[in-house]
Amino acid sequence: MQYEQVWDAVDKLARLHGLSPSGLAKKAGLDATTFNKSKRVRPDGKKRWPSLDSINKIINACNISFEQFYSLIDEELQPESLNSVPYIKFSELENGINILNDEPQTDSWTRKNFPATTAGLYGIELDVDDYAPLYRKNSTIIAAKNAEICKGDRMVVFCKNNDILIKEFAHRTATTLVLSDIMDSRKTTEVNITDIALVSRIYWVSQ
Repeated sequence: MQYEQVWDAVDKLARLHGLSPSGLAKKAGLDATTFNKSKRVRPDGKKRWPSLDSINKIINACNISFEQFYSLIDEELQPESLNSVPYIKFSELENGINILNDEPQTDSWTRKNFPATTAGLYGIELDVDDYAPLYRKNSTIIAAKNAEICKGDRMVVFCKNNDILIKEFAHRTATTLVLSDIMDSRKTTEVNITDIALVSRIYWVSQ
């Protein structure tokens, strides 16, 4: 996938909906200048790719799938040739799984098409209501295993006792991770680092 192809796809999607790039940005709830030509190159001359968040928003605003957006990048692209990531339902994980070599061990993995540009990505379908209204039921989370975590990042934490936590990173001590509730940051949870099997940063969410 080339830089120019992605921006061309954004422009094509705008035209298909009778919009300018600025109009498409506004339709998706973004700043009107998000897709302007001037925003496609950084001040230092380096190419600026559209963010996954902005792509997600225009996909949702136009009610299309990733596959359909990909077809705008390459009209001959077939679904089986798209990048994909391992994918599983949250309810399958709740049954309890082991983590081996940073991989949840289960036969329930499938694949989901996704423009995977970062190593270690996997997807979880939230087929539960536990995280509504922030994450609606049947939303998809794409997470990056062992990615660098910064304050305020949302994350998926697999614990050795089979608990799975979707929280926001607050801070770390020598022995614990302090996590905030994603619905109420005043509520915190401390998890001993020795009790953690895998930490993943939430990379993208489809609502």
